[in-house]
Order: sequence, then structure tokens, then C-alpha cells
Amino acid sequence: MRGFLYSFWFLMTVIHSGQFALEGEKIEGTIPLSELGRLHDLLASTEGSMVWKLSGGIDKLERPWLFVDVEGEVQLVCQRCLKPMPFFVNVGSTLVQFPDEAHLDEAENADEDLEGIVIDPELDVIALIEDEILLALPFAPRHEDCGADRIVLKDSKPNPFAVLAQLKTREAE
Repeated sequence: MRGFLYSFWFLMTVIHSGQFALEGEKIEGTIPLSELGRLHDLLASTEGSMVWKLSGGIDKLERPWLFVDVEGEVQLVCQRCLKPMPFFVNVGSTLVQFPDEAHLDEAENADEDLEGIVIDPELDVIALIEDEILLALPFAPRHEDCGADRIVLKDSKPNPFAVLAQLKTREAE
């Protein structure tokens, strides 16, 4: 099966991550946003899909790795105007695999830029893809300019700090 390319996500959603990497496997597919339930609360719409690829290999230190590539557009909710806003997801992450948490922690302490995971004999590929998308989304998405139709609420009470500013200017005189 070395180098065999799977192109349908439903054929293989659970893999042995270490074996997958050792054999240099590759899989790819497209998944509808409607299938990614953990994203639903963050999206303005579940229309559309994400294109993804997963490949495995071994690094120069003979550690297995997975490369996750995800692309697609999602509709987020702008936190200023609460209207939908497009956001393009383009993720390319290399996840170095370790036999246990102790080895992973040791490697991450030695290299703070390292992204690692523990080898999983039953890694859910779709959950991994969803994790990568969640990590790529902004914490508080906002349009650069929400436009002229943004509602500005004017407070009818005077600003208490404006009174202090007037006192300060009087003292200076």
C-alpha cells in the first residue's frame, strides 16, 4: 500500500498514525462543513466544504510525522457588526509523533516550535482535520471595516471623565 492515494474521506477515517507515517501513506478528500459539528457554533453558515490532505513520513531524527493540509472558506460572525464575514482557512501543519506523553513533553521542552502528538493506533482523521481548522480560526473575528451601516449607540448620559477633564483645565488657569 506504500504511497497509495485515497481520495475519498469516507473510505478511511481512522488510521494507525505511526504506521501511516512509516509507510509514507497519503490520503485526501473534501468534507462538507455541515459534517464538522464542533465548528457549527463558530460559523455564520455551514454551507461549503474544506479540501484536505494528510501525508506521512519519517524525519531526519527517524521520528514519524504527519503533514496536515487544509484549505477552504468559512463564513464567520464578525464580532463588531455580527454579520457574516468570509475567512479563508489555509493550514499546513507538520505533527511529529512520539510513543508517549513523556517523550512528547521532552521534545517540546527542547524545541518550542515543535508541534507534536502521541502515536494513535486509532486516529480519527476527520477529527484531526477539524482540530486544525479550529486552531486556524481567529479568536474574535472582525471585518477590517464593517461599513457605514454599522449601528453606533450614543449614550445620553454625560461622560464622568469629561467633568474631570474640565476640572483639570480650570486648575491649570
